[in-house]
Amino acid sequence: MKYDLIFGFSGINRGSSSLLTADGELFDTSNLRTKKIGILKKTGDYSIENAQIVNNYGIIGGIDFYRDDESTHTHVVACNGASNADIYIDVTGTWTAQSQSLTKDTRVRFAYEPTLDTLFACNFSDATRSYNGTSWSTSTNVTSAPKAKIPFAFGRRMWLFNVDVDGTTYPTRGYRSSLVDSLSITWDTTNDWIVFDDVVKAVGRNGDNMIVFGENSAQIFTLADELYQVSNIGCIATDSVVWNKNFTFRATRDGFYATDGSDDTKISLQIQDFWDAIPEANLSEIRAQILNGYIYVYIGDVTVSGVNYSNVMFEYDIEQNDWNKMELGVEVEEMHTFVTSSGKKLFIGDDDGNIFEMFDSETQNTSEFRSSGETNWFYGSANNNQDEFYELWGYGNKLSGLRVSYKIDSDDNDWNSVGELNGTIDVVKFKATGYRIKFFLEEISKENMYELEGLEIGWLPKYTLDKKGDS
Repeated sequence: MKYDLIFGFSGINRGSSSLLTADGELFDTSNLRTKKIGILKKTGDYSIENAQIVNNYGIIGGIDFYRDDESTHTHVVACNGASNADIYIDVTGTWTAQSQSLTKDTRVRFAYEPTLDTLFACNFSDATRSYNGTSWSTSTNVTSAPKAKIPFAFGRRMWLFNVDVDGTTYPTRGYRSSLVDSLSITWDTTNDWIVFDDVVKAVGRNGDNMIVFGENSAQIFTLADELYQVSNIGCIATDSVVWNKNFTFRATRDGFYATDGSDDTKISLQIQDFWDAIPEANLSEIRAQILNGYIYVYIGDVTVSGVNYSNVMFEYDIEQNDWNKMELGVEVEEMHTFVTSSGKKLFIGDDDGNIFEMFDSETQNTSEFRSSGETNWFYGSANNNQDEFYELWGYGNKLSGLRVSYKIDSDDNDWNSVGELNGTIDVVKFKATGYRIKFFLEEISKENMYELEGLEIGWLPKYTLDKKGDS
């Protein structure tokens, strides 16, 4: 018997020929991640934070209001309601309404200005608000401020983009406040604004600069007030922009891109068939957040090659250039990070008034959920030789109930179920003859957060060479 080990799991690669995929690359995963190098671990767990805020209405904003002067973190979210939306703050484990009576069905975005130690909130429909940790105001630091879709703190000013000034909309403008040096700011909507020559869709950081994404452009604005265009590739989703060191990431119509301020790189090629399947109406709703070197990108429901996937969220490992896929049990309408007593965590808000903390437990979830992995094709003795496959060994931790199926030669064939992998080291035995083989592993539970370290295939050539070299 010959044995070949699939090891060093390195995420999804759906964009290359099976003859070109690297060792350990998988065709697909669901609720598995490569958090440790080379190891697949079940993921996708989450639990509710406090209690449901408003039944049947979605979360429309969220931020960690980190106050520099007190080194405290206040969890702030926004939620729709029957008549109005409102802002809520976590007060000792209770979501407490702030009585802001905001227009419902309008996205609320927050930005923190550290010199002022003030939180700003915008929704384009109501007056821009400020919050000092004690009270909300539509005058303190926001008198004459325009309504805006995007608030952003950069340099020594507060900025508002894609705005409404006294009933007139200016989608290409960014308005900026006076300098924050005096510990208070004013707004001059007659004179102090910048035109970006494109409808402003999203804003982020790029090194020491601010990067402004239009529908068809990326423009850099420096601390020296220099403005120049660096790309004709824009951004499709306002809440998809994240940044890490010198790179800024965003969603476009044709993929997920990284830029260093001069060059664009599409980093979503391994999952391109999923990206191409995103419905047009959902493109603007793509959301992203970054945590500990991983980017989480939520794309919602998609249908790929006739298979329906629900509430899809991808995890991208920046250092390893790896993608893995999750299918969550809730529809995500908001994503943000917040620093808890145990560190910085990822939070999601659903369409039913709930805030959840992701990846908060090794042993439980709100309900049973599915994890699975599909390998790429394995070729035995040669690409054009038939072989006989007999065994699949699994190595890992807590492999309870990991069901194994296989296909021979063609994706058009049905999966053949052959048993389960359990424990730390286990094997399923079968007999199949063909040119190539692939495996599908599936598990459903809420408690078994297993790790898979490697798979080993046992096989023999169907034909052997005689002394003359004939088969």
